[in-house]
Amino acid sequence: MARKIWAYAKDVHEQFIYNKQLEKLEIFYIWDVLKLKQQHPEAYSGLKFYSTEFDEINRQELIPTEYGFFRYQSDEVDKNRQESIYHSTAMLVLQEMSEINFTIDNDNYNFRFSKFLVEPCLKFQHFDKNEEKYYPDLIGYFGEDCELYDKWNGCLAIEVVFTSPCYQKKINSFEKNHIPIIEVSISKKLKLDTEFCGEINFTVDEVKKYYHALKKIFAKKVYGKIRSDPVSKKYHQNKINNLEILYQQTLLELENQQLKQHSNSQLYEQYAKLNQEYKKLQANMSNLNQMMSDMQQREWILNTRLNHYLNMGFWQRLKFLLQIPIE
Repeated sequence: MARKIWAYAKDVHEQFIYNKQLEKLEIFYIWDVLKLKQQHPEAYSGLKFYSTEFDEINRQELIPTEYGFFRYQSDEVDKNRQESIYHSTAMLVLQEMSEINFTIDNDNYNFRFSKFLVEPCLKFQHFDKNEEKYYPDLIGYFGEDCELYDKWNGCLAIEVVFTSPCYQKKINSFEKNHIPIIEVSISKKLKLDTEFCGEINFTVDEVKKYYHALKKIFAKKVYGKIRSDPVSKKYHQNKINNLEILYQQTLLELENQQLKQHSNSQLYEQYAKLNQEYKKLQANMSNLNQMMSDMQQREWILNTRLNHYLNMGFWQRLKFLLQIPIE
């Protein structure tokens, strides 16, 4: 049995009721419908309730029950379409959120959604002309402020998992057709067993309480798992462009380093030449100092001899001069 907690509705003119302010079909919650049935039976009798598929042709008439959920009017359809309260509630809460903070592994992603498609029919055509049909729980379109926008073309499928995860054939088909899948599992914590009385015995008030409790949990963060992770052509091209820019920057840095090395090499050669000149100047200075010292010594000897000569008498000077060899 399907247990849906929300529905669309047709009026007495067989037209789906549209919310002009929100620009989408009006959502009828099971608790509001049961309240309407009790308090305003005439208004209630003028409504027919339908399932919420995006494609109108796939919508089936629903009947509200006192147990807090809608069931399909057709017993055969209701028997074949299994859906839990947990699954239906999670789908409703997610598609009402304009912003979802996903935690995937250890990474956080912020998605701002412009719209959701509820259970749209996706048809994938293969080369062998065989056609596959899938009805993902939600298709969401998100903005460029999310880092996954280019990679996923701003679109993803959200699958709510209560019992069985997505099967591999579906994952492969979505990935081949460039549609990512984020899987949101209903964990034991999200079942809220202490606040909600399970799948069989429950009341409409408990369902409403669970809906609001789940909204508070999902408002903080939603734990998800990426099952289909395609990469768009634009994303690949951006990666290539970024690598080319990085290559050009690296090449420019290497050229600058080579110029610096060449400049440093020239400076080293100039330093070596100046160092050689300095050593030559030091050697010349040493020779000049030695010559200066020799000249000072010779000058001292000459001055000594001159003083000695000046202190001689006439006959001593004559004798002294006669002893000096003529050079």
